[in-house]
Amino acid sequence: MKSFNELGHIALGTALRQLAAQVSKDAENTYAKFGFAIEPKWFPVFYVLASKGADSVVNIAKEINHSHVSVSKIVKEMKARDIIESYKSSDDSRVTLVALNDKAKAMVPQMEKQCDAIDAAMRELKDETGIDLWEAVSVVERHLRYRPISARVDGDSPDIKVVDYAPKYREAFKSLNVEWISKYWELEEPDFKALDDPEGYILNQSGVILIALDKGKPIGCCALIKQADDMFELAKMAVSPKAQGKGVGLLLGKSIVERAKLMGLKRLYLESNSVLKPAIRLYEKIGFKHIKGASSPYARCDVQMELYLNK
Repeated sequence: MKSFNELGHIALGTALRQLAAQVSKDAENTYAKFGFAIEPKWFPVFYVLASKGADSVVNIAKEINHSHVSVSKIVKEMKARDIIESYKSSDDSRVTLVALNDKAKAMVPQMEKQCDAIDAAMRELKDETGIDLWEAVSVVERHLRYRPISARVDGDSPDIKVVDYAPKYREAFKSLNVEWISKYWELEEPDFKALDDPEGYILNQSGVILIALDKGKPIGCCALIKQADDMFELAKMAVSPKAQGKGVGLLLGKSIVERAKLMGLKRLYLESNSVLKPAIRLYEKIGFKHIKGASSPYARCDVQMELYLNK
């Protein structure tokens, strides 16, 4: 057997815990350098309040992806340290808002200087290692959120599988859609927004992009684009002409609907065109129903459909 230090990925959990402990401990040194006198674990809440002025615990928890219990505990600790205050909302007396007090507001310039310095330090680390740690952590977390390692360790390696978007698929996502759209129409402004910046336009707005791979090669894609808190548009579905007839579209459709259910979404919406009869049959097969009357930013849209989830 190998020594423990030679296990590599198998010892990933231990390595991540050690790295997290190292970064957390070093954070105290960084905060001390800038005279930013808060506990490092309070930073997400402090930053949101510095940016917004005031908000509820529920909204803060959603924004920083913490539990309500966790944020409530942090707020209590910050109150005990006398750096935040709370009061009833003037719009709804049932809602309690929290905000930085004058003492905390005076600390915001130190926070901003610290943020700039840490950003510069991380760029330096990227130059040294060739690794963008934030991007790597973000991409891996997104890929494991709905398909954890335990689900991957099953010995089953089908030729065609569906994975989450990663930066290395950026060009494939664009080229697959350009090829598909250009076959019938010209690209429109909303197409360029999504295809030129999929991270900013889709992923950073709580959206999803799935990529179909055939032996590791991208052959199809689709996306969920946020329209409202519980309603997303199924969009940018495209399959390479070389892969059509292999059931890739149906696999993507079922996968994106399953992802939407896991996300707790209530409604999916899509737009298409009546000339795309096979695509419309596919949408009908996975449960979409035709609707009329919704407005569309696309000139080519003459078909609109919806699917209600988690009933």
